[in-house]
Amino acid sequence: MGIINGTLHAFYEQGWEGRIEYFFQPDDSEESIPLRNGQYLTLFDEDGKTLWAGKIELVKRGFFDRHKYVWANSKQKGISYSQWLTWYWTLPPLQAQLEIMDPS
Repeated sequence: MGIINGTLHAFYEQGWEGRIEYFFQPDDSEESIPLRNGQYLTLFDEDGKTLWAGKIELVKRGFFDRHKYVWANSKQKGISYSQWLTWYWTLPPLQAQLEIMDPS
């Protein structure tokens, strides 16, 4: 499938009380792509420097993991729960690249 440029965003059900899902919004499409294990994601800071890059490996958040505004059932392995969620609420949204490997 290749490398796609876009931004991060999160979807939450029914306001703030529903679960949060992580998405990638391609620059050239209105269709969001849900982030799934095995995809390769690169995040860029406002200066265009790589903030984080790695294979998506969502794991269950720990019992004591907290964020001051929202909650989610999962986070990226190796990244703090608070940091992972903060990246999805950064305004303007973080620029990113998503690489989806062909499953065949």
